[in-house]
Amino acid sequence: MINFAFSHPKRFEDKGEGRWHLGGSSRVILMDGGIPWEDVAACVNLLGEEYPRLGAAAQLRNVDALPGDLVIRVGEPEALQGVETYQEGFVIEAGPVTALTAQSERAVLYGLRTILEALEDGGLAYGRIVDYPQTSERGLHLDAGRKYYTKDWILELVRTLSRNRMNVLWLHFSENEGFRIASDRHPELPSLHHLTKDEVREIIRVCNAYRIDINPSLDCPGHLGQALQEHPRWRLDREGTEPLWSALDVTKADARAFLLELIDEYAELFAGSKVFHIGGDEFIDFNHFELFPAMTNYAKEHLGPEYGGVDVYVDFLNQVIAHVRAKGFQVRVWNDGLLRPDLTERVQLDKDVQIAFWSNWDKGMAPLQTFLDRGYQVVNYHSEYLYYILLIRKDYKDPSPERILTEWNPSIFPTHPVQGPQVITEETKGQFLGSCYSIWSDWPDLQTEAEVMDRCRDSLRAFGVRCWGWKDEG
Repeated sequence: MINFAFSHPKRFEDKGEGRWHLGGSSRVILMDGGIPWEDVAACVNLLGEEYPRLGAAAQLRNVDALPGDLVIRVGEPEALQGVETYQEGFVIEAGPVTALTAQSERAVLYGLRTILEALEDGGLAYGRIVDYPQTSERGLHLDAGRKYYTKDWILELVRTLSRNRMNVLWLHFSENEGFRIASDRHPELPSLHHLTKDEVREIIRVCNAYRIDINPSLDCPGHLGQALQEHPRWRLDREGTEPLWSALDVTKADARAFLLELIDEYAELFAGSKVFHIGGDEFIDFNHFELFPAMTNYAKEHLGPEYGGVDVYVDFLNQVIAHVRAKGFQVRVWNDGLLRPDLTERVQLDKDVQIAFWSNWDKGMAPLQTFLDRGYQVVNYHSEYLYYILLIRKDYKDPSPERILTEWNPSIFPTHPVQGPQVITEETKGQFLGSCYSIWSDWPDLQTEAEVMDRCRDSLRAFGVRCWGWKDEG
């Protein structure tokens, strides 16, 4: 395995020869600070399960330190003033006594990992480390809809994300080929192999312990093949052929109600989450709304004579966005069907939705600048670098850790086929939320879950390293 270490802090001041080690007599001293000491102790105990020497060390409160001790406090070090991601930053003063000052529980975990990884590499060099991430959102989007991933595998994934300094897990549980969380309101929907709600609650609990945000992803109005299998009456009709098996008929009030009922159930399960991803991608071939006359007819009847099928699509998304937001979530959608230059959208997409920008493979897709010009916040899901897909195809290769580290950074978005390279600039950085690596399970039986982890481990680590520190330092 390639060792991509978080070994280049933003600032390091050498304090002379010497290395600190966590010895048998070392103690962990928890100082009162910005958060309850019990929460800091929980972080220490959590990593003590991974690092036995830390777990074995005695914990004391507010006592004088002795050589070999580790002191932890939560405060606001001056060295982190003016840093946008200061809440995840930390300062380490390493000497005979090592002191970690962090801004939050999450920062405590990151600082401890930096110390413990140094210990595994021969000891923590005497000096002053100032470190923090340069990308706010550092996420992983897991397609657990097509493929059944066990609870234990997902829990190990959570620990891997923590080691990689990543802070968001997206659980994408509904797809054409599977629906993977139990449903009380619609027990006919889940696939044979699925997560129970208690298993999801345990995953949420462990994410909370590692200070990783976990968010749901329920794609609509496309990618609903499994959900519509028992409800074919809600499939969208196509002219001259069979209904589209994966697409919800958004012209039917009861079909919309069915989808909102699903949203309600899983909004309750993920009540502590911050963002709900509702998809919106690959609903139909967006170049051919004319193949769906029901949408055209609905537009004329319900929206006005000048409206068309694309307006029905956007109107549906707006309804779902408003419904989800009313439950306390921010909302995220994919980019590919929205603001397309070859279509006239008279219904305007909700202005407060986040854009998950994954591709510009079709010149009919709106370029990144279109979303930025309209004030949308964007997240980089760059499919050419950050899509790990269970797939065998000539034009697909697994994400390369070397390419991620040397060719890509979070400001580099997918290249537009006409306009060329697309990047976040100094003028638009305020609209940039972060970046996300994705695991897509297109051919679910192609690899076991163990093989998925083994094959994506290095590129996922490279992604974490690159998101943590990619900007040139002055």
